[in-house]
Amino acid sequence: YQRRVHGDYQNKKKSMHLIVFLLAAFAGIRGKEEKSNVFIVFAHQEPKSFCAAIKNACIETLQAEGHKVRVTDLYSLKMFNQIDRTDFTELVNPDYFRPQVEQGSSNEKEGATFIEELRRERDNLKWANIIITIFPIYLGYHPGILQTYVERTFSYGFAFGPKTFEGKKGMMIYTTGAPKDRIKEMEERMFAMREACASLCRMKTIPSYAAYGIPIVDYETKQKYLAEVRQRMIDIDKEQQFNPFTTALII
Repeated sequence: YQRRVHGDYQNKKKSMHLIVFLLAAFAGIRGKEEKSNVFIVFAHQEPKSFCAAIKNACIETLQAEGHKVRVTDLYSLKMFNQIDRTDFTELVNPDYFRPQVEQGSSNEKEGATFIEELRRERDNLKWANIIITIFPIYLGYHPGILQTYVERTFSYGFAFGPKTFEGKKGMMIYTTGAPKDRIKEMEERMFAMREACASLCRMKTIPSYAAYGIPIVDYETKQKYLAEVRQRMIDIDKEQQFNPFTTALII
């Protein structure tokens, strides 16, 4: 009887060890699955700028947390062109250029008639779970090169229309020259425009981050900004997300 009881105990002990092992292994797999593909769109001309310091802090922190990161530097790409005929290798109607018709036709072919740089950006956007834009505020608004990027890559039949972007998350990080109390109206205007973009793309959004008054704040304040950005990147998968049909993305 004692041998039988002892045997039952050992069997239960082994079963418990097996359960603990399987739970740990499952947790490890889930942990790996939860890591994100993060695509950073960077829009600043100066590699020594505070915007660049923010970008570098994001990359280093995200990679240390196990996320995969891709970066597009818009000024390095010299992506200044407005959307026009040169975005395509062939046209549906060479005699009359209509951007949405050409974008829609190309996206029906998996982007086959876009030029190479747009196909590459299309792949980056499709690959990403999270899209982060980093930029300075110029005259109360984002840089024109970022607007151009959105017009050329968030194309009809890709970002708008189908559900390619549904479930993706967007976040913007920006710097300002003015202190916070002087740009409230500007931020409200930007927020309203971002709502429309996110709604059309069916994206979720993560609260944005602003580093205010960069030319006038001291070194300690800038270090505080960088520390806060790093913490936001550590918590990127835990961030509160907003409904994609009522709030905002990146432009």
